[in-house]
Amino acid sequence: MNRAKASILLILFPLILLSACSREEDACVTVEYWTHEDSARAELEEEIIAAFEEAHPGVDVIRREFESAELLDIIAASFDAGEGPDLFNLSSVEISSLLDSGELDAVDPGLVGYDSADDLVRAYIDGAFEPVMRSGVVYGLPLEYTNWCLFVNMRILREHGFDEPPSTWEEVVEVSEALSERDGGILLERGFDFRYPYYLTFFVPMVRQLGGDVFAQDGSAISGTMAWEKALSFMKEWGPLGRNLGSPTYINARRLFDSEEIAMCLSGLYQESRMEGDNPGFFSSGDWAVAPFPVFDDAAGNDSSCVYCHFFLVNADSSDDVRDLAWSLAGSFASHADDYLERIRLVMPLRSIISSEELAALPYSSVFLSDLERSRPVYSGPHAVEIQELIGEAVESVMLFSVPPEKAVQALRSSIEELD
Repeated sequence: MNRAKASILLILFPLILLSACSREEDACVTVEYWTHEDSARAELEEEIIAAFEEAHPGVDVIRREFESAELLDIIAASFDAGEGPDLFNLSSVEISSLLDSGELDAVDPGLVGYDSADDLVRAYIDGAFEPVMRSGVVYGLPLEYTNWCLFVNMRILREHGFDEPPSTWEEVVEVSEALSERDGGILLERGFDFRYPYYLTFFVPMVRQLGGDVFAQDGSAISGTMAWEKALSFMKEWGPLGRNLGSPTYINARRLFDSEEIAMCLSGLYQESRMEGDNPGFFSSGDWAVAPFPVFDDAAGNDSSCVYCHFFLVNADSSDDVRDLAWSLAGSFASHADDYLERIRLVMPLRSIISSEELAALPYSSVFLSDLERSRPVYSGPHAVEIQELIGEAVESVMLFSVPPEKAVQALRSSIEELD
C-alpha cells in the first residue's frame, strides 16, 4: 500500500468507527454526506439538514468536509474499504471512473422533486447532465455551475499606473512584472498566478486559444502540437526559471485575493461571497472588479475558462432506504437554489436561476454570463482525472525543471495514448 492511500485510510478509520457507533447507539438511520470544504456553504447546508431531519424523524445526517484536492482520493479509498459515503459531491472531471464502474446510483426523479426524468432534465440548462448521463440515465444532481473570470484589485493596479484590468495574457505578464517583488531570485509578492492544479479548466482553454486541443476530431491525443508548445513556452516563461512571476508551489492566489495580498486571481462568482465574509470593507470599497478570462494577442480562438459542475452523487452500495433518503436530501439542497445564489453566490444550472433577476443583480454577474457564451464544458470523459494530472506534469516539467516544451508535448501525447 502506498503512503498516500495509507494516510487516507488513517483518516477514514475513525470516521467508519464513528458511523458504526452512531447507528448502533442511536438506533436511527444514518446518512453520511461528504463534501468539499466551504464555510459559507456549510452554514446553509446545516440549516437545510436540520429541517430535513425534523421532517424525517429517526434520520441522522452526518455532514463531513474535506479538502477539495483530497476528496476524490478519500472517497475512492472509502469505496475500496466498503465504507463509502451515502451522499457526496464531486466535480465533472472526477466522476467518470465511478460512473463507469457502476458505483453510482441513478437519480430517482420523484425523490428530488420531479414527475419524470424528462421533467428533471428540462428544468436545467442544456448539457447540465452530460457528465453524469449514461444511455439516457441520469446519475447526479447539479450542485454548482462554475466558470472563472479575472478578479482584479483595482487599487493596487492604479497604484502601479494601470487604469484598466488586463485583457490579454501578454498584459497579465506586463502587470505582474510591475507588481511582483523579489529578493534576488526569491519571489516575495506576486501580481497574479494561475489555478494550479486545475489544468483542464484554465490551461486547456489557453491551448485552444492558440489552435490546439486535448483530442483531435479523429480521437487522437494532443491536437495542434505547435499550440501546445507555445502555451507551454508561455508557462515556462511565467515560472521561477523564466520571468519568475508565479509557481505551482505557492499558495493558491484565490486564497490571497480577499485579504488584498495579491492583485489578481482566477475564480468563480462564489469568490464574491467569500470576499464579503472575509473582508467586508474591501468588498464594499469599490476597489475591485471582475474582467473576462484573458486571451492571447495572436489567438486563433476566443475560449474562456472551461465551465464545470459539481454534482450530488449517491452510493449504489448503500441500502435501499438510505439511497432514497440520500436522494431526498439532495433534492432538498436543490430546492434551495435561490438561497445558494443569494448567500453563497453559488449558481445551480437551473433555467430559473440562470435567467433570474437575482443573478443579474449580483456584481459582475454579466461578465460571468458573457464569458459562458465563449466557454466549453470541461473535459469529463474517460481518464479525465489522469489526463489532468498528465497535463499538470507537462506544465510543471517546463516551469520547474526546464524540460523543453517540445519534449513535454511528446511525453504528454505518449502518456495519454497509453491510458487506452
